[in-house]
Amino acid sequence: MSIRTALTRIDRSESGGIVVVDDENQLVGTATDERLRRKLFDGITPDTPVSAVINEDPVVVDTSGSIRTGAGASNTLESNGQPQRTTIAPVIDDDEHVIDVTTVEVTDGATREIEPDANAVDTVLVVGGAGYLGSVLSRQLLEDGFDVHVLDPLMYGDAGIRDLRDDDRFTLYQGDARSIETVLEAIAGVDAVVHLGGIVGDPASEIDPEKTLEYNLHSTQLLASICKYHGINRFVFASTCSVYGRSETQNERLSEESPRNPVSLYARLKIQSERVLHDLADDHFSPTILRMATIYGRSPRMRFDLVGNILPTKAHTEGTIPVFGGDQYRPNVHVADAARAYVECLTAPIDDVADTVFNVGSNQQNYRIDELATIVADCFPDASIEYHDELTDERSYRVEFGKIRAELGFEPERTVRDHCLELRYHFESGTYDDYTATRYNNYETLEQAPSYENTAAVIDSHDPVARERPREKLSSKEV
Repeated sequence: MSIRTALTRIDRSESGGIVVVDDENQLVGTATDERLRRKLFDGITPDTPVSAVINEDPVVVDTSGSIRTGAGASNTLESNGQPQRTTIAPVIDDDEHVIDVTTVEVTDGATREIEPDANAVDTVLVVGGAGYLGSVLSRQLLEDGFDVHVLDPLMYGDAGIRDLRDDDRFTLYQGDARSIETVLEAIAGVDAVVHLGGIVGDPASEIDPEKTLEYNLHSTQLLASICKYHGINRFVFASTCSVYGRSETQNERLSEESPRNPVSLYARLKIQSERVLHDLADDHFSPTILRMATIYGRSPRMRFDLVGNILPTKAHTEGTIPVFGGDQYRPNVHVADAARAYVECLTAPIDDVADTVFNVGSNQQNYRIDELATIVADCFPDASIEYHDELTDERSYRVEFGKIRAELGFEPERTVRDHCLELRYHFESGTYDDYTATRYNNYETLEQAPSYENTAAVIDSHDPVARERPREKLSSKEV
């Protein structure tokens, strides 16, 4: 059995490790997933037989419940020298036959048997973890007992994760997923990756299409390829319902299998990223794609350039709720519910989410823009709706969210009305001094930011136009 196959079996059994026995059921050795991944980082190839890297004298438990550690029990130490919380341990009888497998905890030399964790994921890397959704997800993961690594260039500042830096279970890697060296550093010791990184939103993506291509497509392929090589099989990718673009019919909701009709560079690159992940998926790599509804709600890295946030903001501060067009449909989901969807995918059996696409939202929150404005007006009775004939956004789509509800039991808990009332309270309490500040707007932040240097590790584009003239700026249509 190869290391690659062993890691796949460990992930699917959610055991955290593997026990190797001979033909007579005598113990040969053990290996934790952390040990195998560390060997890959040390330069061993994924096709190396697992027998070449096992611990031949591991922690074992006898039938009386006594625990003994052999000379090789040093595998319970991580590469940084800190005690590993848990390790797999074979249970042996008086004849040294393996009759069961259990989990033990080794801390500061003391060892005790514990109930095995139903979920094999302990440490999660959140790429883009300082962003609007990422900062909420990072907190949710910490609250749920996960260790969290965040890889983020901090293009929008560190407000989203500033108060997490002192948490021993939180580690920040400032950089982005275009750098092989940075990615390798950030994934060391992690069991799963959530990829939220990239330039988010249609206007922000159009500022520099070539840079958007690097951040939103190239980095996805690089990150996923590195994770696959190093045996990190759980990979959850943030896509968008914007891939449905302009629906030909408004009478039916669009499922994960419906045709996609993107009308923006941002959506087109999400579709290409989905294809990259689908091509990489196999028995040893299990990406999950979440197509997010339009997110709204409060976040440590707040945004006021989202329709669900800006309408109540303008209602409070200006007394008007501007509606451009109004007939366009858009699905909506609260940022806290969106974060919970990622946790559901990380804790679900891997076979339930492997190489799968889920729309994330709820059927009840498919609203026309004018319906959304009506809800806002009801929460801000002193504000009036102001209709504009010009159409500034041609996207219009209703989405079906039954799959994630049926397969994962996910159902959003928060509503637009809840959000409006909460946001009104915070405005009245002075939480936000100036919603027009640059830091609250992706487009304005990136437009005013200095140009980032090209990273040498950026992989070549699949687009032949980009390969032939990489230094020439590409238009969004060419990309």
